[in-house]
Amino acid sequence: MEKKFGMTGTWLKLIAVTTMFIDHIGAGIIEIWLYGNWYSFPEDYRQKMEMVDGVLRAIGRIAFPIFCYMLVEGFLHTRNVKKYGLRLFVVGLISEIPFDYLFANDIFNLYHNNVMWELLLGLLVLNSISYVEQLNINNKVKNLQIMIVLLVGMLIGHFTALDYGAGGICCIAAMYMWNGTERIQRVKAFAVGVLVLVVTFGLKEAWAFLGIIPMYFYNGTRGADNKAIRLFFYLFYPVHIILLGLIAYSFFR
Repeated sequence: MEKKFGMTGTWLKLIAVTTMFIDHIGAGIIEIWLYGNWYSFPEDYRQKMEMVDGVLRAIGRIAFPIFCYMLVEGFLHTRNVKKYGLRLFVVGLISEIPFDYLFANDIFNLYHNNVMWELLLGLLVLNSISYVEQLNINNKVKNLQIMIVLLVGMLIGHFTALDYGAGGICCIAAMYMWNGTERIQRVKAFAVGVLVLVVTFGLKEAWAFLGIIPMYFYNGTRGADNKAIRLFFYLFYPVHIILLGLIAYSFFR
């Protein structure tokens, strides 16, 4: 058996929320402030701020693939998929208005929806794929049905304007299909998921390959876990968006 040393799931989640926070400082504060007041700044200042923003956004590319991988792990180990999905739904609902205000300067925007809806849809797709996998039917028919499930999920992700759209759903499914209990399998699953994002969203997503480093040290265990820790990770998303929205409202809008 593989020795359980290295980085736990809790540490991976901490990396994900930290890099996400850094990314949102760039996208929700610097970009909106800079581009909204573009001609008010001298050119050299604009260039410096664009460079700072580029660094923040590059670091932030690491977050989403880790969230996707932890969703896969959560799906494989949860005792109740319905409760898991309900928690994602509640957090997504709480986050939507703050998300729209921070990134679109609007109370309600249908053209860009927060990442929790992406993760929720990804969970539903994984649950449907798992159901098909357990059917006692011909493998060719089974594979066809899995592809149909994935295609439907990607179409929903695209037409509902989710944060990562169809590419995010495909990333989650790819990680699920490539995942395994050995370290090399986990690293491959993560790398394939990032590759999907690079293909669908461009080379900027290649920064997410840096996430392979913590993934290599991930030992497949949950790590520290209690109600307070779980509450922290679920509430971090809406709370940090509300905080950045208040900062944007107070100083930059």
